[in-house]
Amino acid sequence: MNYIEKYKMKETDIQHTLLEYLGYQKDIYFFRAGTGAIKTESGGYFKTGKKGCPDIIICLKGKFIGIEVKNEKGKQSEYQKQAEDEINQSGGEYYIVRRLEELVVILKSHKIS
Repeated sequence: MNYIEKYKMKETDIQHTLLEYLGYQKDIYFFRAGTGAIKTESGGYFKTGKKGCPDIIICLKGKFIGIEVKNEKGKQSEYQKQAEDEINQSGGEYYIVRRLEELVVILKSHKIS
């Protein structure tokens, strides 16, 4: 097993790379999405996001694109599979992205030369 095989890239590192790359692109609206809970000053919590929501949301040339970031061994949860189905049925696109090169191909497929 070589060094690269031993090193397993974390999903947060992949996501950071993708977001940084998107920041240099023109004519793309994007944001990091996510779910969780936020603690209020009074000590209570409120939930954010929708379970299964893709990690990155992109709007490119009027198209909704959901990007779920996974490392090489990462698998979708049931909520993520449901989100994929709902996004695709609504006319959007959903992708699992494991490397920057995959995102580049997706974006190039939407750009007009």
